[in-house]
Amino acid sequence: MSTPKRKQLTQELNKQIRFLTGTSVIFSKVIADKVGQHSTDLECLDFLLLGGPCTAGKLSELTGLTTGAVTAMIDRLEKAGYVRRKRDKNDRRKVIVVPNEIKIDSEIVPFSKSMGVALETLSKEFSEDELEIILRFLTKANSAGNKEISKLRKKAE
Repeated sequence: MSTPKRKQLTQELNKQIRFLTGTSVIFSKVIADKVGQHSTDLECLDFLLLGGPCTAGKLSELTGLTTGAVTAMIDRLEKAGYVRRKRDKNDRRKVIVVPNEIKIDSEIVPFSKSMGVALETLSKEFSEDELEIILRFLTKANSAGNKEISKLRKKAE
């Protein structure tokens, strides 16, 4: 049952998530400008760091970028030394994109580290039980967001 308070909380939560995602986009753009890269390229680089090395096809699937755009992005990141292409040992036709974590840690992390520290400091204000609830919410929000992205992409086809 929806109560007026629940409706108000849900609306405020949606508003704060919109602010958070907007802030994240701007933060990413500022870092990209600092290191001379495209912000989309750095987001793809983050996908590689979070999910591990993968194929260009998987990056295309994750981002919705065309395979041509992904290839150009990988070319730029490879030229900058942030990734390398590696042949799959089981299927030599398949190429895996591998992040260069040492270079990323030395050139990009110094700009992004402050946000991690700020969020870690913020998390100290919450109990472990509260953090579990927040984590559960964000995990489900990411899943819902990915489903919505997929639905929007299918409508565009």
